[in-house]
Amino acid sequence: MRGFENIYDKLLLGVGVVLLVLLWVQFPAMPEMNAEDHVRYTSDEAKTVMNSKARFLKPSKTLSPREVIKIQLYALQRNDMTDSGIITVFNFSSPTSRVSLGPLNHFRMMVRDPAYSPMLNFVSYKTGKMVITDDTAYQLVVIKGASGEQVPYLFILAKQRKGMYKGCWMTVGVARQDVNRQSSLI
Repeated sequence: MRGFENIYDKLLLGVGVVLLVLLWVQFPAMPEMNAEDHVRYTSDEAKTVMNSKARFLKPSKTLSPREVIKIQLYALQRNDMTDSGIITVFNFSSPTSRVSLGPLNHFRMMVRDPAYSPMLNFVSYKTGKMVITDDTAYQLVVIKGASGEQVPYLFILAKQRKGMYKGCWMTVGVARQDVNRQSSLI
């Protein structure tokens, strides 16, 4: 009977090793980097150049509010099947906003809501004059959606005062605007 238990233990160990190898193959430790997945952005203020896979872009103290919005728009315009664009936008959401937004999967559903879905894979955009007051920035962006509709959104950013993102501009909110409201962009 002792020999049977020994064989059973070795069989379980072998199955465990095979499962670990399959898991490792399915989810490698490092993401694969393809040239077309890389995003390059520069900061005029700090003369820095950053290359990164879109889904891994994170806030930086060297980025201006205008650059943060450009990064998010670029990511949304090129959102892919893995939602790398949506993940980038989530990465630039302020910690306070993340409390109300909930986890990433909830945010993914929110972006697909009819109010925000024109932002995904849009054709082009126009921006108005950015207004910066103290540690808050406001930017009107009119997006031309894939179906041709023009939808205005107000991006609201705040410079973080504490925590791991201290000094970084991050998005506090994006509000869809009333298309009947007067604007010089539409």
